[in-house]
Amino acid sequence: MPMKRTQLYIENDLYDALAKEAAREKRAVSDLVREFLARELSIRKLKEAARGAELLLRLSRFAAEGPADLATRGEDYLLEDL
Repeated sequence: MPMKRTQLYIENDLYDALAKEAAREKRAVSDLVREFLARELSIRKLKEAARGAELLLRLSRFAAEGPADLATRGEDYLLEDL
């Protein structure tokens, strides 16, 4: 996979912890940084998808339990909180 070179400024304590972990795993610090960044971005993407799913679930509940005229006045209900 092609890579882009970058430079980071991190606190000494954080670098020391990364270097210690990298040595323990016999890996490069940069390899660990890439792994941690990829994992965090993946977690954030999953959380965003979960928020979207939660919104859809809430909307479906509103549609099922909401007002009887939701089909004809749905736009009014959406806009009333603006």
